[in-house]
Amino acid sequence: MKVIALYLPQFHKVPENEQWWGEGYTEWTAVKKAEKLYDGHYQPRIPLNNNYYDLMQKDTMKWQAYLMNKYDVYGMCFYHYYFEKGKKILEKPAENLLKWKDINMPFCFSWANETWARTWSKIQGKNSWNNLIERDCGNDDGILLRQNYGKKEDWEEHFNYLIPFFKDTRYIKINNRPVFIIYKPDTIPCLPQMMELWNQLARENEIENIYFVATNSEKDGFDAYFNQEANFSAVDFNEFVTDYDMICAKIIDNAKKYSNKHYYCGFTGYDDSPRRGVSGKVIENSTPEKFYKLMKRLFYLGDRAGNELTFVNAWNEWGEGMYLEPDEEYQYNYLEALKKAQSDFENISNEEKQKLNMLVDNKESNSIMTSDNLRLKKYSYLMRLFNKWLCIKENGDTLQTYFKENGYNRIAVYGLGMAGNHLITEMGKSNIDIIYGIDKQGDKFNFTFPVYTPDADMPEADIIVVSVIYDFDNIYINLKHKFSGPIVSLEEIVDCVGAREF
Repeated sequence: MKVIALYLPQFHKVPENEQWWGEGYTEWTAVKKAEKLYDGHYQPRIPLNNNYYDLMQKDTMKWQAYLMNKYDVYGMCFYHYYFEKGKKILEKPAENLLKWKDINMPFCFSWANETWARTWSKIQGKNSWNNLIERDCGNDDGILLRQNYGKKEDWEEHFNYLIPFFKDTRYIKINNRPVFIIYKPDTIPCLPQMMELWNQLARENEIENIYFVATNSEKDGFDAYFNQEANFSAVDFNEFVTDYDMICAKIIDNAKKYSNKHYYCGFTGYDDSPRRGVSGKVIENSTPEKFYKLMKRLFYLGDRAGNELTFVNAWNEWGEGMYLEPDEEYQYNYLEALKKAQSDFENISNEEKQKLNMLVDNKESNSIMTSDNLRLKKYSYLMRLFNKWLCIKENGDTLQTYFKENGYNRIAVYGLGMAGNHLITEMGKSNIDIIYGIDKQGDKFNFTFPVYTPDADMPEADIIVVSVIYDFDNIYINLKHKFSGPIVSLEEIVDCVGAREF
C-alpha cells in the first residue's frame, strides 16, 4: 500500500500574499497568531524545535523527504494552483523539486480549482484563506484570483506546463499513467473536452493517458475517486466543535457506499481557527492512538479493495490542524502511528475484520446516488447556472455575445427543459437562429423548429449547446461520434461571457 500525504506549498513568501495580507505573510503567520478559544483547545500549534521553515530552502525539502521515507510515506500530493489565463501561485516548491533531482520525494498534483476571494465576497464556491487578517486591496468584488477555464488553447497551455512534471521519474503513476487529482470536478463545465484533449496531448508527448482522480465527487469519466477527509464526512456536522471519534466512525461507515474504484483517506485532526477564528471548525480529541486505529482500518479496507493508494490529510496543513510533521506536543508520534498502522493492518483481529467485511458487503447502502440526492444535485447545478446568468444580465450583457464572437449563427439546443427554454427565449431576441432542438421527448414540443431525439440523425449546425449541464459528460460522449462540430455546455458559455465582466 502506498501512502500519499496531501501537501500545502504555502510556507514561503509570494508578492500576492503580501499585497493581500501584509508584508512577510505565509501560512506560518496565521499559525503563530492562533489563540485558545475554549478550555482544552489545543492552540497554538508549535512545530518541534520552532521549525517555522521556508519551502524555498532546499534543506527544508530534503528534511521532509527524509522524514517521509523514514516513516513509510510513499509520496506527496502537492496542491496545484492554476487560475484563468494561466495565472499560477505557490508553484515554486514543486518547480524547485523538479530541479532538485537528488531529493527522493515522489509526488503528484491535486488541482485546487476554485476561486480565491476575500471572506466578505458573496461569490459562490470560493476559497477564502483568512478572515482574521483583513487588508484593503482595492478590489470591490472581493476576488483575489478567479478560476476560469478558457478555451482549447488555454487547456493546452495548462497541459504543456505540466509535461515536465509528468515526465519526471518521481511523479506518481498508476500503470505508467501520471496521477492527476481534480479537487472540484463538478465545477468545470468543459471537463470532458479538457480531459479528452489532455489524453490526446499526453500520447503525443509519449506519456500514457492521464490517471484522473475526482475528489468528493461521483462524476463520470474518472479513473478513480477519493473523499478528502475530514471535509467529506464532516459535512453534516455544523457545530463549532466536533469529536474526532464521531468523524472517524462516519469515515468507516461511508466505506459501504463505494462501488467504483475508490481510494480511502484518513486525517490527523482538524482546526482552521488559526485562519477563521470562531467562524471556523474544530474536530477535537485526536490522538496518535486514535489516528493509528483509523488508518489501520483504512489500510485493511483499501487492501481488500485492491487499491494501490491510501491518502492522508495532511503532511503540513498547520493552519487547519492537519499535519504529520512533528510538533511540540506529540513530536513524531503521528508519523510513528502511521508507520505502525501500515505494518499492522494485515494482523487486524478476526472480529474486527468480520465487522468491516460486513459493513462494506452490505448491499442495501450501495446505491451511490439516491433519487433525492440526484434531485438535489440537479437543483444545485441549475441554481449555480442561473445565478451566474443573472449576473450577466445585470451587467447589461447577453449570451448572444458568445455566439457572435465565435461565429456561431445556427445553433442546436440539447435539452428543452427550464434552462433550455430560457436560452431559446433569449436567442429569440437576437439574430442567432436555433435551427433544431434535441430532447428525449422528441416532437412532443411545440416549437417553430424541429426537435430530434438523441439517437436520431441530425443536420449540421454551427454548435450544439447542452442545457442539461448536470449530465453533460455522458451527453458529450454520446454526441461526439455523430456530430463533427463543437458540443458545449450552457454553463461553459455562461462562464465565458461572465468572465468578460472582470
